[in-house]
Amino acid sequence: MSNASRIIDIEEMRTQFIGKPFHLLVEAHIKRGKSKTNLWVTGQGTRELLTPSTRNLAEEFINRWIEPSYNPEFWQTDTSVIFSSIIEDARAVLVSAGAATDDDTLFYMFQLIVLNYAYCAIDQPSMREFMKKPPHPELTQKVVKPFWRKLFRR
Repeated sequence: MSNASRIIDIEEMRTQFIGKPFHLLVEAHIKRGKSKTNLWVTGQGTRELLTPSTRNLAEEFINRWIEPSYNPEFWQTDTSVIFSSIIEDARAVLVSAGAATDDDTLFYMFQLIVLNYAYCAIDQPSMREFMKKPPHPELTQKVVKPFWRKLFRR
């Protein structure tokens, strides 16, 4: 992607996220998405913004970010910290695959992770509750049903 087509500035985005817990970003996507279908369509649209070779990396990348969501502290972490972690992980995955690491591509990879969380939580009150405060003992990994299963269905 050339600089002329660049629309995202990663550093500017990081700055905008400072001071807000990560769960608020996911909740905003849930409110904006309004339905599982809308979130799926948005996720599919975001995926289509990636190059074909990068699209092939997206499913595995989403899987990498399911496990951290099981930790209640993850959701309370400053969004800028989570953003930085996801962006750096995306950069590492893309570099190792010889794919583009421009700001737009990195942001789209981040957006897929956020949309996955929103998609999983939109119809799971227990997951939304988990995101807001420490979990009840009965909440386990079952609250996250991977969005990618539908997104990448062929």
